[in-house]
Amino acid sequence: MYAASGGVPAPNADTDGCFINYADADLADPRHNASGTPWHELYFKSGYRQLQTVKAQWDPKNLFNHSLSIKAV
Repeated sequence: MYAASGGVPAPNADTDGCFINYADADLADPRHNASGTPWHELYFKSGYRQLQTVKAQWDPKNLFNHSLSIKAV
């Protein structure tokens, strides 16, 4: 699926991005994500900047992290 974008469900007329409960670490790897859309935009759209602000406030030491976690500003 999604062969044109490297297997990534890039936003277009058929899909709106990624399903938030399906964490796919390959989306953060440019070798796999050829969609031109960063992984955080696929999941969170324009809300990512606000999530970064909240992350900086509640987890300033980045204790809770994984390959697709919110990066603090």
